[in-house]
Amino acid sequence: MKIVYSLLIASMLCACTRDNVLTRAEKKAGYALLFDGKSTQGWRGAFMNEFPKKGWVVRDGTLLGELSDGGEAADAGDIVSIKKYRNFDLSFDWKLGKLGNSGVKYLVEEKLPKATGGSQPGYEYQLIDDADFIYNDKHLPADIKTGSLYQIAAANKPDVDISTWHRSRIVFNQDQIEHYLDGKLIVSINRKSKAFMDGFQQSKFKSFPNYPLIQEGHILLQDHGHNVAFKNIKIKEL
Repeated sequence: MKIVYSLLIASMLCACTRDNVLTRAEKKAGYALLFDGKSTQGWRGAFMNEFPKKGWVVRDGTLLGELSDGGEAADAGDIVSIKKYRNFDLSFDWKLGKLGNSGVKYLVEEKLPKATGGSQPGYEYQLIDDADFIYNDKHLPADIKTGSLYQIAAANKPDVDISTWHRSRIVFNQDQIEHYLDGKLIVSINRKSKAFMDGFQQSKFKSFPNYPLIQEGHILLQDHGHNVAFKNIKIKEL
């Protein structure tokens, strides 16, 4: 009897920790799964009608961006959610290869002028090798380290070990932006604040005047020519 009970508890624990599956509580709360661990359903290439034929693969329950000789959005290209989102709570697990660089963007508009030689503009949760990536022959500035709202708000956190899985979360609701890493709030900023506008004016996005006003857009996983893996991508519309 004790053996049967132990097996039952073990099976319940396994069920609770399965990847790419919504828990009963998540279903009740209104979360949706953006990656089922088996297919690319719900995604397509940016500015494409289909999923890229190379560079992104589903393997062992993860969505992998493969290492290439290309640069930013130069090989497989970025992928975007087919659906657009306005206010949302997004979570995802990720890890990077050595010297890796990627990001998860949101409020991405394809109707903006298409970026030349790079990824389409959006609000970006940066993913990068904090410790070893070299940027313009220097170590990374704080506002482009992992978890930062890229070039606008630096994340309040130590450098991240990119070789292990981490859980990130993005909450966007009525101009308020929050970034989390492994359960800790690391960025909190409002788009109407002076801090946001100061960051915007000093960023590469200043050439897109509509950037601070975007209300709805796609979720984008960035191809930056480096190994990156995603799983447990879940979203709740607010």
